[in-house]
Amino acid sequence: MTETVIFFTLISANKPLHFMRLLRCFAVFFLFILSVSFLRAQEFSTTTQANAKANAQASVQSPSRTGWRILPVPSYAPETSLALTVGGLYYFGQPDGDSTSRLNQLFGGIQYTLRNQFVVSVLPEMYFNHENIRLFGQFEISRFPDFFYGIGDNLPESNREAFTIFRAAAIGSLWFSLNGQGIRNGINAGLRFDFDYQNIIERQAGGLLEREGANAITGRSGGLLAGLGLAVNYDTRDVAVCPREGGLIDARLVPYTRILGSNFEGWRGTVDIHKYFTFNKPTPEDNGFSHTLAIQWFTDITTGDIPFFRMGLLGQNISGVAIARGYFGGRFRGKVLSHLQAEYRFPIWWRFGGVLFAGTGNVAETPASFDFTGLKHSIGAGLRFALVPEERINLRIDVGYGFATQTFFPYVSFTEAF
Repeated sequence: MTETVIFFTLISANKPLHFMRLLRCFAVFFLFILSVSFLRAQEFSTTTQANAKANAQASVQSPSRTGWRILPVPSYAPETSLALTVGGLYYFGQPDGDSTSRLNQLFGGIQYTLRNQFVVSVLPEMYFNHENIRLFGQFEISRFPDFFYGIGDNLPESNREAFTIFRAAAIGSLWFSLNGQGIRNGINAGLRFDFDYQNIIERQAGGLLEREGANAITGRSGGLLAGLGLAVNYDTRDVAVCPREGGLIDARLVPYTRILGSNFEGWRGTVDIHKYFTFNKPTPEDNGFSHTLAIQWFTDITTGDIPFFRMGLLGQNISGVAIARGYFGGRFRGKVLSHLQAEYRFPIWWRFGGVLFAGTGNVAETPASFDFTGLKHSIGAGLRFALVPEERINLRIDVGYGFATQTFFPYVSFTEAF
């Protein structure tokens, strides 16, 4: 499942934190610990009984694997000041009561900051018809400031300029199993929908986004990017939210066209490959954690007049996917993005687990201009807390370091990065 990630700058090698900022960060961390302790009070589960009229021999069915979590998450960033996100996660199993089936998940969150910024998002991952149909999407309305550095893989920090966007987006996929044996048991095909309206409501006077004519940045005034395409994948992951075994090959090709109302025309091709290796058989004491090596290779290529706000970028991408943790999202962006990362996951104690991760990648204008000598490396570590151990639903806290910019960034979210 894709996720909405709340990220904020904690340490910058060339901009040390002053005392008050450090004090605020400690306060945020303390409030976050209190919010984790609040989880147990928000948990419930249900056990269903069979209908005797429908089946007199089956008096009790398996547990329904239903529950929910509400978690208030405070955060701090120089761009946002203090912020609070209230997120809710509702999950439930398949109607047939199969304990091995994937969970349906519906996450919704509202973030509000002291600078009157907000993000309202809904992230569904739903399965139908005995897991033969899968809906995976991101629906968002937001008003949020960002920073633009230009387009390319070698941009100075001095390029940074502030802008604010209003966004309304519906992005996702609808998959169908081709052999009728479930999403996990063969090749799947489906539709990819991508409708993303962004309006640049504030720009820095005299900045890059103010340029007109031949030097104008595509999308400088915002607009609607609308596309509908095809996707195929091969998914053998045992559990989608936190896989231990199997893998995923996901390929998408989306044309953006004015027929759908798009203000921009072009193509997007994406290939996302995951592979998972587990080296032990977890015990009940591991609370859902195991010694697992996870690997991901992600490549995104666009052509045409794709707007700058939907180009490939290192850092947090438009769908909440953690690509190159340790880089501010958009610090490097281009029409071509390719990134490789690996993560080692392991149990620590009780409901706590840990991860170590590293990655490398870059952006470019075209595939031919991709610079392998200027790869942007990153490393990091993280802590996991098992919210629902039996379903591997975890709270994720990561800290990544980007070598190219010498910056640290923490990330807080539900489920794994990939």
